[in-house]
Amino acid sequence: MGESKPHIYSYTQLSTCAECAFCYYLTRIEKVDSASNAFSESGTLIHDILDQWAKGLIKKEDMVKEYERRYSEEVVTKFPRMLAAKGYAEKAYNLGLRYFEEFDEFAGYKILASEERFMIDIQMPDGTTRPFTGVIDLILQDELTEEIIICDHKSKSLSSFKKEEDKMYRQQLMYAAYVKEAYGEWPSRLMFNLFKENGQKPERRFDKEQYDKTMGWACSIIEKIENNDMLDWLECKNQDFFCENICSARKSCPNGIAKPYTKKTKT
Repeated sequence: MGESKPHIYSYTQLSTCAECAFCYYLTRIEKVDSASNAFSESGTLIHDILDQWAKGLIKKEDMVKEYERRYSEEVVTKFPRMLAAKGYAEKAYNLGLRYFEEFDEFAGYKILASEERFMIDIQMPDGTTRPFTGVIDLILQDELTEEIIICDHKSKSLSSFKKEEDKMYRQQLMYAAYVKEAYGEWPSRLMFNLFKENGQKPERRFDKEQYDKTMGWACSIIEKIENNDMLDWLECKNQDFFCENICSARKSCPNGIAKPYTKKTKT
């Protein structure tokens, strides 16, 4: 018998397992059908148009028309009822439209790569390695300082981003290992492009100590997965807005079953 291929890890797998082991169990082991949502559909559309622009396949002046043309065809899942009742669907569409209307073309930066797919090895504490894959939305170079920057497009609001800021940078810290391997140096900065906030770009300096801590976190999750060291494999501890409306396993998880929505009326 031939040797089985090693499991290839991704940041999504690791973060999913860390947040909800039951979701990891359903999606990666039971392989249940993945449920889409309007947030990811609209975000994917904007990502793709930005990638086309970065690769020179579309000009800035055509981005609005491309967004308008594709939106109704690709954002097909309804937004959650509680948000739709407040007109959020129209708001979400207009936020994307405004972003492309006022697109700054990442002025001051040179684009080194867009949607860069990679595979690297993660060094485990016992000296073995695990394959790890990812996609970097943009690798930029500051035209003034020549610093290399990892940039990730995100649909989060600024307030939501700030609530999870430390967690948000984990992915980019892990991706920094690829930049070191491909460009011979660590990225100097880690940046986010918040397109729902009209392209605000919060960033941090790359910190090797934080990188080492993040890789330690990643290795600990991998060890738990491989040792089946998850007491909560079959128990979803969450039951919130994410469970009911965003989680890709929500149609197979009891906590993902949406509660009946009743609009509150004044008494």
